[in-house]
Amino acid sequence: MSQSGSILDQLVELDHKACAMVEDAQETLEDTLANTERDMERFRAEYTEKAIQRIGVVRDEEGRASQAELENISQRYHALMEGLEKTYEEHHAQWEEEIFQRCIQK
Repeated sequence: MSQSGSILDQLVELDHKACAMVEDAQETLEDTLANTERDMERFRAEYTEKAIQRIGVVRDEEGRASQAELENISQRYHALMEGLEKTYEEHHAQWEEEIFQRCIQK
């Protein structure tokens, strides 16, 4: 019976070792999952921060481009208005006379 007792003891010992190995594997799995979740959250936060920075840079660049285009349009508008005012000043007496003449000829 000592031999069968010895075998039984060995089987019980192997069972305890297998249970311990399963528990270690389970703990390792849980740690890995927790680390993965933490790493994913850190990655998500870093990505979000970088995206916000890129959006800010693009917004600033677009703002500068829009401002430059607005200034360009404003300069063209002022140049056009100056040209119209100059033409009016140079010809308004002539145009008034022509309009008057057309009105009285009818």
